[in-house]
Amino acid sequence: MLLVFQVCFFTGIGLLVISFLFGSLFEAFGIDGLDLDIDFLGNSFFLPFNPILFVLFSTVFGGVGWIFSDYFPALGKLLILLAALAAGILVCMTMSRFLIKPLKNAQNTSTPNAEDLVGLRAVVSETIFKNGFGEIRYIINDNSYVSPAKATNGSEIKVGKDVAICWIEDHVFYVSSFDDI
Repeated sequence: MLLVFQVCFFTGIGLLVISFLFGSLFEAFGIDGLDLDIDFLGNSFFLPFNPILFVLFSTVFGGVGWIFSDYFPALGKLLILLAALAAGILVCMTMSRFLIKPLKNAQNTSTPNAEDLVGLRAVVSETIFKNGFGEIRYIINDNSYVSPAKATNGSEIKVGKDVAICWIEDHVFYVSSFDDI
C-alpha cells in the first residue's frame, strides 16, 4: 500500500513540474483543462477531471497516505486509505471552490462580447489587403486585443489607419476606414 501512495505522490509532483514547464505551450493552443461539474439544487459538486485538480488530488492523496503509513501504521490500511481519500477530496473541493472557480469567473467577465465591439475604434496593425485580410488592434476595458480583419468594401487599408469595427463574422472583424465613413 505504501508503494501506491509513493507512486501517487511522485506522479503528482512530476505532473506539477511538467504542467509548470509546458503551461504556456498548452495555453497557446487553448488546452486549459476539462471542467466537469454537476450543479444540483444550487450546490456545485466537483468531479476530479480537471487536470489541475487531478494533479492536486494525486499529490495530496499520496502524501497523506504516505505520512499516515509511516507515522500511524496502527490505523490499518483501510483507515489510512479512507483518510488519504478524504484529504485529497477535501483539498480539491476547497481549491475548486475558492480558487479555480473565482478565477474562471473573473476570466469570463473580462472577455468582451461581440456586441460591445461593434462601433469601436481600432487601428490597423497589419495592412488589410484589397479583398484580403489584415490585422487590427483595439482596446476595451483597458485590455489590448489583436484580431484578423477585412475591409467592408474590399479596399486596401494601410498600417496605422483608424478604422471602425462594423461587424464580426466567423471570428473575422469587418472594418471600415474613417475616410470612407
